[in-house]
Amino acid sequence: MKETFYQKKGLAIEKIAAELFLLSKDDRMPIISELQEKYELSRGTVQNALSFLKEVGAIETESKGHLGTYIKEINYQILQSYVVKDQLTATMPLPYSKLYEGFATGLYLAFKKGDIKLNMVYIRGSEDRIEAVEKGLYDMAVVSRFAAEHEIQANGNIDIALKFGPKSYLSEHVLLLASKKHKTIMDGMRVGIDRDSLDHLMLTNEHVQGKNIELIEVPANQLIYALRENQIDAGIWNYDEIIDKNYEDLNVQFIPLKEQHKAMNEAVIICQKDNLVIESICKKNIAIEKMLETQNKIKNGTMTPRY
Repeated sequence: MKETFYQKKGLAIEKIAAELFLLSKDDRMPIISELQEKYELSRGTVQNALSFLKEVGAIETESKGHLGTYIKEINYQILQSYVVKDQLTATMPLPYSKLYEGFATGLYLAFKKGDIKLNMVYIRGSEDRIEAVEKGLYDMAVVSRFAAEHEIQANGNIDIALKFGPKSYLSEHVLLLASKKHKTIMDGMRVGIDRDSLDHLMLTNEHVQGKNIELIEVPANQLIYALRENQIDAGIWNYDEIIDKNYEDLNVQFIPLKEQHKAMNEAVIICQKDNLVIESICKKNIAIEKMLETQNKIKNGTMTPRY
């Protein structure tokens, strides 16, 4: 069937399949002249593309006279095979915690079930992941809701396709201190900061405000190493890794949960602004409850990670 993509009408089939993918059963079909104008196609090309999609079982339509033509049946898997030609690309944080391994596994299994090849790239730093989506390097990215909403407010170049609820991104942030005698950041300390992570940057600035400290650039996932090597005296990090790796020797101080911190704990999937097809593909293939179930199974050790 996909040999059609190598013919002239292939592009028309792809565009119209994407258009129909956003519709539901009983929705009114777009008028041919509207599709002609929107995609700069001839009437015959649009008619041929629609006929092809009907022949392969992607849609079945019903005419209702002057009311127009309506979708009687719609097969999203067939439509999707023409919208997603080869694979989808996504990026998420390095899976250093079981929670992230669970999220990566959930995504892999969701798209595998939908017969979509997912090419996942792991990039440190929410800013870099967001920028990669904005530039079109990847179809989607996993970031915290805080990072996504911050970018939407600042530039408006992305949309949130799916939200996964509280503690789906991480359980909580904690303050790590090199010395056992301290419970907070003190004047004169060297504090690790990762400016590529919006969450980490905001939390660190919040904790050092008004204090005479030295900020040391450290990738967030190397904070524990930097503490142990006496490169820094304090830093904020993800509690999940500390639990997963049983770092009992660390001085861990819990951070009082504020309203803005809740957005940092929730995972979301973002895509380019107004990319309704990617949003729809995510919503039609990813069952949030199933994702969270997979995440919990891997976190609890009752399932082997696959990603």
